[in-house]
Amino acid sequence: MSMPSIMIMDGHSRTGLDIIRDFGSRGIPVYAGEDSKTRVGSSKYVTHRFKYSKENGLEATNQTILAKIRELKPDVFLPLMDDSWEMLYFDFQAYTRLTKVVPCPGQFLFRHLLEKNSLMKRAEQYQVPIPKTFQPQSLEEALGMADQLPYPVLLKPIQSVGGAGIQKARNAGELERMLTGMPDLPIVQEYLEGEDLELTLLFVNGKPLAGSVYKSIRNYPLPYGPPCAVRTIRDDELMNLGIEFLKNLDYHGVAHLDFRRDRKDGIPKLLDFNARLAGTNEISTRSGVSFPYMLYRLALNEPVKECFDYQLGLEFRWTLMNELGHLWQTPHKLQTVKELLHRKNVHSNISLADPIPHFYQLLTLGAVLGEKIGSLKKTRV
Repeated sequence: MSMPSIMIMDGHSRTGLDIIRDFGSRGIPVYAGEDSKTRVGSSKYVTHRFKYSKENGLEATNQTILAKIRELKPDVFLPLMDDSWEMLYFDFQAYTRLTKVVPCPGQFLFRHLLEKNSLMKRAEQYQVPIPKTFQPQSLEEALGMADQLPYPVLLKPIQSVGGAGIQKARNAGELERMLTGMPDLPIVQEYLEGEDLELTLLFVNGKPLAGSVYKSIRNYPLPYGPPCAVRTIRDDELMNLGIEFLKNLDYHGVAHLDFRRDRKDGIPKLLDFNARLAGTNEISTRSGVSFPYMLYRLALNEPVKECFDYQLGLEFRWTLMNELGHLWQTPHKLQTVKELLHRKNVHSNISLADPIPHFYQLLTLGAVLGEKIGSLKKTRV
């Protein structure tokens, strides 16, 4: 007897391959939706692959996806990235009439926590430590505070993914130049030196069910991109801080919170919040906490055991594109090579059992390197 199937959107994403492999290795039929030509659909664990385009707007995209749901009849539906969750919330009732959607916080809370200005206000409301944050309401107000800011500061778009659009101003002159060149008014935030910490939690109707903590070792693209190497740790202070925050939010579903432990005072301070699975989810799965599988079982009204125990000290790397991209960009190449040669308790997303996706990664990597080398030659000429 076959197991209930799942349809995963954003199969082309980094975490998509991880989740497809997790479900496929359990014998669960996986239908993978992708919006571009990518490597993931070539995974041997994909039962059915289909394409969709977001160029014609939410309504047209939804009609394409809903038609596929009627055709394939998946038992569970799981979006991964922010724009796919926005698509789902655009016509939530239509989806829930046709399939079971994994637990999620709802449209209001999803958007509220996605926007950095409202996230920072909510964190302050519930006494979650944050960097000093300034939210000017006009360009004139932002320029007027330039001489009083604790430089260096970061200018962060209200909405961004993977650190895109973040700029660092070291003085009032840089701040003014950056502000006048930005299309939308950002939040201005104190820049913190310290260790980057990642916390993933699963809540059901305001109650904690599972969690894992890990720290970032390297990231790509530099300087503000997502992690390309992480290591599991135990941090009860951070875990309790996140749990109390989500209890106050009466949260439902998976949440991923980014913190930085401020080197000046040792306090972990909230930087970002994703009301969904993170791109670094694979380390949680490998260390013993499979958030996607728990979401799947909850959607099917099956029992799920509480899980806050996981393997400590496990290092996970996203080697192709990400780790190699970091090595290309970092000025500390010798130190990075030494770190990469360390192999004790290290895992990576490269799978010999499912190698074809990595062939496509290598093709992509070759194309990227070719463009970079070409641009360097033009610069020298």
